[in-house]
Amino acid sequence: MLGHPIGNLRKEAALALGELADPASAQALRVAEGDGDPEVRKAVRIALAQLRVPA
Repeated sequence: MLGHPIGNLRKEAALALGELADPASAQALRVAEGDGDPEVRKAVRIALAQLRVPA
C-alpha cells in the first residue's frame, strides 16, 4: 500500500505499520521517506518514531 497512487492510502498504510510496531516494517518505511506527498512523509516519520527507528 505504500506504493498506492492515492496519497491518503499511503499515509494510512504508513501509520498502520507504525501501529503494528514490527521492526521488519522499517525498510519499507525508509523507502517511503522519499514520497512526494508531505503528509505521507509526516506519517512515515511518526511510524518510524513508533518503531524507535531514528528518522
